[in-house]
Amino acid sequence: MDSVVLPDLCVPFPSRINPFEAEAAEHTTAWAARLGLIAGGAEADRFAGESYARLVARLYPEASLPDLALAADLNSWFHVFDDQFELAEVGRDPRLARRLAERAEALLRGEPPGPSAGPVLLGLADLGARMRVRADEAWWQRFSADLRQCLDAAMWEVDNRATGKVPDPETYVERKLDIAYVPPSFDLIELVEHFEVPMAIRHSPEYTALRHEAGHVVVCTNDVIGLRRELLQGEFHNLVIVLWKANGGSLQDAVDQVEQTVRDRIGRFLAAKDALERRLDALRASEQVRVATRRCVTGLEDWMRGYLDWARETRRFTDAVLPGEVGSFHHELID
Repeated sequence: MDSVVLPDLCVPFPSRINPFEAEAAEHTTAWAARLGLIAGGAEADRFAGESYARLVARLYPEASLPDLALAADLNSWFHVFDDQFELAEVGRDPRLARRLAERAEALLRGEPPGPSAGPVLLGLADLGARMRVRADEAWWQRFSADLRQCLDAAMWEVDNRATGKVPDPETYVERKLDIAYVPPSFDLIELVEHFEVPMAIRHSPEYTALRHEAGHVVVCTNDVIGLRRELLQGEFHNLVIVLWKANGGSLQDAVDQVEQTVRDRIGRFLAAKDALERRLDALRASEQVRVATRRCVTGLEDWMRGYLDWARETRRFTDAVLPGEVGSFHHELID
């Protein structure tokens, strides 16, 4: 790995940040501590260093403070939850992992957390209640369905780790957006914008392509910048590693291929953005709908550039955290 040169990825959108970052950081740290998602000492230091308020301040640069605080809590929860499958006791026991996924799905269906629920499940219940106050039923059902797909992908990862199965590139790419919780995260753009993209636009090839290509730019960024950490952890759910194992070339060849993928996907995103304008013309969309839809497209651009900026700043990809070194919440799965 020492001989591999990681590229300086180029995401050609403005770098922006929300002025409420400090307030969101104070809020989400208190929220996570109150629920027990983080304790003191090393956990609190790691949580601060991974800087999820900084992340959402870059992802949603124009959000109000209440919306930014909700986004910070959700992203904090996503990362803690994902670490349970990847680094904690749950991830080493497919039965525990499946139980955690099933109980999270039950919460999304509206079931109560139950008497044994601990920080992870209570955190999801709290987030769900707060989101449902802000969103209509259609948005909630879409978010819930997207998150359930992510739970399924998390189980797929756990099963792969248990058997040592490195996925082939095609399967990995199909799964990666769900592995990284991208679809429900992108759903939050509309919640922050207080706008529901009309169905005729949402399901159009152009808007679908925009979300798809933006999502893959984000996950490719994650896999390039997180490569050293994941190699150290023995993790293989990374596009660079998957391509390296499948193609038989050098690790540098795989890195270069992913860098080219980022450029290609940004090109397709920009083409879809132009094509969306023609779709809006064909649909005779009102000026109000056009402006709000464009803001959601800008939200995707903020995600691509903001995630890259955060990935360069956060300690999540630089601090060595090995399997077993993350606090486990598997006790809340015992009845």
